[in-house]
This record gives sequence, structure tokens and C-alpha cells, in this order.
Amino acid sequence: MTNILSSWNLFLPQMVVGSLVGALLSVLGILIVLRGMTFFGVTLSQAVTFSVALSLFMEWPGEIFPVLFSCVLVFPLLYVRKLPGMKEEVILGILFVFFSAASQVMLALGGNVQNHLMAAFFGDILTSQVRADSFGLYIAVFFFILYLSFFRRFLFISFDRDEYKIQVGNPLPFDLLFYIILAASLTVAVNLLGTFYSIAHLILPVFALLPIIRSLKLLTLVCALFSVLATISGFLISLIGIERNGELIYFPTSSSIILVLCVLAFFIHLVRFLTTSVFSKSVR
Repeated sequence: MTNILSSWNLFLPQMVVGSLVGALLSVLGILIVLRGMTFFGVTLSQAVTFSVALSLFMEWPGEIFPVLFSCVLVFPLLYVRKLPGMKEEVILGILFVFFSAASQVMLALGGNVQNHLMAAFFGDILTSQVRADSFGLYIAVFFFILYLSFFRRFLFISFDRDEYKIQVGNPLPFDLLFYIILAASLTVAVNLLGTFYSIAHLILPVFALLPIIRSLKLLTLVCALFSVLATISGFLISLIGIERNGELIYFPTSSSIILVLCVLAFFIHLVRFLTTSVFSKSVR
């Protein structure tokens, strides 16, 4: 406990950034799951990882270049997933493996990329050089505000596309805006916190809570809180060292957070299953 308290101030920026970015992704993930595009979101996260790796390999300065490259990359992704004669899952599966392998190639080719890419794939917020005043974080907040501003319109298009065409017009511009927001937010998350971290926060909170919460406003709030709770809990777990063979070993932070997300999600579904089973038996 003393170790945790002494480390609190030292790692507070990482905790704040991890909580904020995780909460933003969990809210974005709601529409991804409602649109039935979970696999697309996971594939896009690998694509933006490649974008981050390529930007670092080319030594492009600043955090804006990987964001711009990812926003451009999302358009061919949207095109190829709708190719005639091919199942979407097949195309996305091929692209998922391609971008994962391509990122590993960047890892092998560039020594300047190696440490960052290791963090990107296996994730350790504790050792990443994140700051609460990071420019990438400002980008994420900007796109999140943009997302909230058009949330009702995105929702309308997601649930009744044909009616939107009749009442409003062509939904394509707002479709593209939604995907640009998603790509930019994922790029910031991968750049700061890692691929696995971004995937976990994008889909696990909504997977856990959607079956039990039907109100979108409440779901948005609870998903964000769920993400923040898992982030803080995982952080605290990673600060507790375990002695093994005379050495003090610490769990990787991002992996600890992801495991907490998984355990919480499984626990919620288990409680729901047991409650439903008991209620069904009592009715009989």
C-alpha cells in the first residue's frame, strides 16, 4: 500500500490519460457495436497501428501525421470491405493479418520504432512517455466533441438509413465523418497507449453493458465509468510487486487493465445469467 501511495503522483499523468482515452473509446464503441461493425473496428485499430509505425519509421515529426494518414487510410478500408463477390469478414480478416504483419516489418526495419511498437502491441502505459498536456490528447478531445455534436444524426443513420434518406438526404457525408472520427481517435489511443488497449476499451465496455442497459444516455455514461474503473483498478494492480526468485516483478500495466476489463465483463454476464436462471425457475 505504501508503494502504491508513493507511486501515485509519479504515474498520475499516465493514469489520467489512460482513463480519459479509454472512456472516449468506450463511448465511440457503442455505435460500432450497434452498427454490427465490431470486426471492422478491430481491423481499423491494426491499420492505424501500421500508420503509427510507418510515421515513426519515416521520422515524420509531431503527432498529427499518423492521424492524417489514418484518416486517409480509412477510405480504402471502407471500399474493399464492400467488394462484390467477397464476404466482408474475409476481406477484414485478410486486412487484419496484413496490417499486423506490416507493423511487425516496421518493427524489424527501424530501430527507432522498436520500443514504441513493442509498447503498441503489448502495451505498458507505465513506461510510456505520455503527458496530460499531450497534443494527441487534445486531438482526441476535439474529435470526441465533434462526435457528440453529431451523435443523434449518426444514431439516426445507424438505425434507419432509408428513413434518413427520405427526411434529410444523402447519409454518406456523415458516414465518412463518423469513420474519420473513429480513425483519428484510435490513432491517438494507439500512439499513446497501445493497440490492445485501444481494442479492449473500444468493444469490451459496450459488450458487457449493452445486454442490460437499453437507454443510450445511461449506456454512454456507464460505459465511460466502466472504462475508467477498469483503468484505475488495472493501474493499481500493476503497482503491486510480486516477489519471485528473489526479484520483485510487476505486471505490465496495459495488460492488467485489459484483464480487469475482461474479468468485469465476464462477471456482469455471469451475474445476469444466474439472475435470469433463478428468476425463470421461480416463475415456474
